[in-house]
Amino acid sequence: MNSFTKKIIRDYIYVIETLDDVTEISSAAEREFREALMTESPEALEALVVPKGQAKPKIESEEEVVKFDDKDFKKIFRKLAVKCHPDKIQDASEREAKFLKKCYEDINKANDTYDWGLLLKVAAELNVDVEDLTVEQMQNIQQNIESIRKKINLYEGSMAYQWYALNDTAVKQKYLQTCADIFKNSLKPKD
Repeated sequence: MNSFTKKIIRDYIYVIETLDDVTEISSAAEREFREALMTESPEALEALVVPKGQAKPKIESEEEVVKFDDKDFKKIFRKLAVKCHPDKIQDASEREAKFLKKCYEDINKANDTYDWGLLLKVAAELNVDVEDLTVEQMQNIQQNIESIRKKINLYEGSMAYQWYALNDTAVKQKYLQTCADIFKNSLKPKD
C-alpha cells in the first residue's frame, strides 16, 4: 500500500472518529439544552416539540443501499469476512470476539453502502494488506470523507451544540435567552 493510500485511510478514520465524538457531544448537548430551555422558557420548548402527524426533521440523511459491481471491493470484502465472520470467533476471548464482531458489522455496512474507506479501515485494523487503489476508489473515499464532514458541521452548527460549547456562564445564559426568543417567535402566527 502506497503512502497516499495510507494517508487517505488515516483521514477517513479521523473523520469517522470525529463524527463519533461529535454525535456523543451532540446528544449530551441536546439533552442539557432542552432542560435549560425548559427552565428558561417552557413555552419556547413547545416550538421544539414536533406535533403529532408531522415528520421529525432529520440531521442525518438516511443511508441508501448502493448497487455496485467492483470486483476489487468484493475480493477484499470476502478476505475480511473470512477473518472476522462470527462462525470463526468461537474460540476467541471475549474482548477479541467483541472486536471481530464490530469488524464484521463494519464490513457489512461498507458493503451495503459501497464505502471503500470503511472497508479499508477494517482491513488496517485486521492487518490485511490491500493493493493500491484506483483513482475511482480513492474518489469514493474522498466523497465519503466530505459527506462525513458535512454531518459533523450539521451537528456542530446546531443551537444546542453551540450553547453547550460556551464556557462563560453569562454568555451561555444570554445565548439561551436568544434561542428561547427565536423559538417563541416561531410559534407566533404569521401575518
